[in-house]
Amino acid sequence: MPKDTKPLDGYDEGDRNSFVRYAALTAALFVPLLFAFAAIRNLYPFAASTMMTGIRDTETARAYYVLRGETISGETIDLPAIQLTNALTGRNWSLVSTAVENKSFKIRSPHPANVSLAAAFGGADKLPEAARLEDLLRAWGTIYNSRLPASSNQRLTSLRLDKYEWEGGINGQYDRFVESWRTVL
Repeated sequence: MPKDTKPLDGYDEGDRNSFVRYAALTAALFVPLLFAFAAIRNLYPFAASTMMTGIRDTETARAYYVLRGETISGETIDLPAIQLTNALTGRNWSLVSTAVENKSFKIRSPHPANVSLAAAFGGADKLPEAARLEDLLRAWGTIYNSRLPASSNQRLTSLRLDKYEWEGGINGQYDRFVESWRTVL
């Protein structure tokens, strides 16, 4: 084909090659993504989209916690833990249940302070429930108070963690109080 003539459809050979390369690149990126969405669905980043679709046992009781604080003015306020730690809410409450159930004492290599505390009680299985929960509540209270001026009457004097249980079932009672822990700051 002479240099001064163009193909009838308006594209030259370089444009056709670019089109083929971009089509191949698009297919190479899109086909695995489509496959992951259609078939695997629990491979990152799709696990987040399927998080709520799993069938859960709705008949089993579940525990949940409510964090409250008492201010200098005597007012009781609810404290969302996510505002204190800036972490994902599930991580906060798993931290609480770990502290309540003393799971930090039962890991393969616990902190030396936990080892000495467990030894003082005769072993990790003899520890009282929530042996380190006071430390967690005190830390959260310190975080909350550090964000307020020293003269504020909204500063906390104590924190209380209430444990509730949802008994399960469709018409289960959601607010059955179980127990409470209180820490003075």
